[in-house]
Amino acid sequence: MTLITEYTLWLVPLCLAVGAGYGFLLYYRSRNLELERRTSVLLASLRGIAVALICFLLLAPMLKMVLKKVDKPVVVFAVDNSESIISTKDSLFYRQKLADEIGKLTAALGDKYDIETFLVGDEPQAVAAGEQLAPSFDEKSTNLGSVFDELANFYSGRNIGAVVLLSDGIYNTGSNPYYKAEKVNFPVYTVGLGDPELQTDLLIAGISHNRQTFKGNFAPVEIKVMATKLAGKKATLTVTDEADNTIYQKQILISGAQHFETVKFSVETKESGIHKYNVQVDELDGEVTHKNNSSNFFIEVIESREKIAIIYDAPHPDVSALKQALDISDKYEVEVCAADKFHGAPENYSLIILHQLPSLRNSSSSLISQIQKSGVSSLYILGTQSNLNNFNSLHTGLTIVQNKDLTNDSGPAYNENFAAFNFSEEAKDMLRNYPPLQTFFGEYKTTVSGNVFLYQKIGAVTTNTPLVIFNEANGVRTGIITGTGLWQWRLNNYLYKQNHDAFNELVNKIALYLSVKNDKSHFRVETRQMFDENTPIEFSAELYNDSYELVTEPDVTMKITDGEKQYDAIFSKQNNGYYLNLGELPAGTYQWAAEAKTGATTHRKSGSFIVREIMIETQNLVADHQLLKNISQTTGGAFFNVGEMQNIETEIKNNENIKSIASYEKSYSLLLNSWLYFAILVALFAVEWFLRKWNGGY
Repeated sequence: MTLITEYTLWLVPLCLAVGAGYGFLLYYRSRNLELERRTSVLLASLRGIAVALICFLLLAPMLKMVLKKVDKPVVVFAVDNSESIISTKDSLFYRQKLADEIGKLTAALGDKYDIETFLVGDEPQAVAAGEQLAPSFDEKSTNLGSVFDELANFYSGRNIGAVVLLSDGIYNTGSNPYYKAEKVNFPVYTVGLGDPELQTDLLIAGISHNRQTFKGNFAPVEIKVMATKLAGKKATLTVTDEADNTIYQKQILISGAQHFETVKFSVETKESGIHKYNVQVDELDGEVTHKNNSSNFFIEVIESREKIAIIYDAPHPDVSALKQALDISDKYEVEVCAADKFHGAPENYSLIILHQLPSLRNSSSSLISQIQKSGVSSLYILGTQSNLNNFNSLHTGLTIVQNKDLTNDSGPAYNENFAAFNFSEEAKDMLRNYPPLQTFFGEYKTTVSGNVFLYQKIGAVTTNTPLVIFNEANGVRTGIITGTGLWQWRLNNYLYKQNHDAFNELVNKIALYLSVKNDKSHFRVETRQMFDENTPIEFSAELYNDSYELVTEPDVTMKITDGEKQYDAIFSKQNNGYYLNLGELPAGTYQWAAEAKTGATTHRKSGSFIVREIMIETQNLVADHQLLKNISQTTGGAFFNVGEMQNIETEIKNNENIKSIASYEKSYSLLLNSWLYFAILVALFAVEWFLRKWNGGY
């Protein structure tokens, strides 16, 4: 601890002189006090010291302290919580004893290290400090690479000493964990769970089919059947529909120790809706599990395709990117045409996309007038070739005023208050990686009915300027993308994820929202018709009064039943709408009914959805210990079998690179704020006052 002042310490003698002078004048020049010399000296000293201390405060003195902080190493335990762990012959050990073995190890390390624990499935789940580890082994998929993403995101700047990964090495979602581990700067100690030997098993290894088809079609289906260590045996594969009628059957002859066969057939789609089909192969003696002997698949049958037209001013890569994104859905029939060659009737389409129309060289006034009169939804994509004056005259809900012919590079920023449709977290995360679009520099004016989906982000600043905005007038929906360069988003999606899923979702969500037939009812509820069992069940709702104004005063209740259980819930109110997240539900078919009251009127909506079972964890039960060994080797850790895991304590404690880090922080405190300094001043004055009174002073 050091005492420093804002002004030079050479002024301290002056403070002492002021205090001494004040005490001398008070007690040696005063005629009102008759005190002994010794008492006068004492009182003058007390007053002089107090005054000197007060004068010293004028120098703004501070206490400078250097604080030492010791950051203990963090040892992270990541435990595979997926179904594949308990689908082998050692399942009893993993259910009853594994958590105790991990507890012994963490207790032995807890005195020197900070212990953090995660359960790993589709994404890591932290185990709260002090909470007992109790893996349930019920995760439907495994993303081992997410462990390293979690550490990078939430433990940045922490002293991570080591990671202990307990897994069978089987991952079926996310990136290869080996490439994630290559980037870390701490050792990863791995413990091999499961059995790396081939298991005796007959299973449905996969089902390929079109999720959507049209009524009256024959939908092709491919079923992959795999058998291990069952050579010479026979089994029957049976496919049944939701009424338990057999629609296909075939005998499987297992020809070798490792048998793989693809069975192909077609399903006739006679009725519209979502139809469930069950695939079953016989259960044979000696199989390690029978969970993977059956599987379900679903096919959505629709009446006919909706037509979407993409009309452009000039060829542009955006047009191709949009078409490829829309083509993944069998729901749409997409036509691409130049503006001067389009001769279709707008009313025959569900959505018309206009790329840089009206343009500087082609006003397309007749075509756009026909589109607006037909009441068909439209999506405008603005670019440098767009004619802003003509566009502003269309009354789309957005006008752009330019004083100079300039452009901006604007990235996307999601509007957290947007509630017109659900947008997955994965697609939201991908927005952060998308490159900017080329937008107009100017003043953007939106109508009150404008609903911004994405804002423009210029550099690191998120503005209030719309990048993607929707508007609805007279029952017709209009969308506007205020920049070009969407094709780069598609490429960027592939660069980061090796797929186009997030971009395809973005385009298809916009198309679905704009093309859907407008609901004129006062109460509207939106949800998906199919969910995976590890996906939250989400609903959104809107309630309108007689003037078709959004209201949120009444409560919206929901009842969901699967025929046996009933779930009751109340929507939460968000801005001008309602939202409900039911979390995850077991696989099955559910009926829902929502209800809201406005005055004496009761509004009701009902429907159904399907929760689809995920069997991905039982399709591969051969533990990949080699992957775990590679991870440990590349990070400087070590691999252990389950019986050796207590040796990890010795390995970590003997690793000289895993140690505490000491840091020093400087801290400054004004002496003016010190209670001790104030107490000393009060004590000096109090003692002086008491002695004066004792000796007859006043």
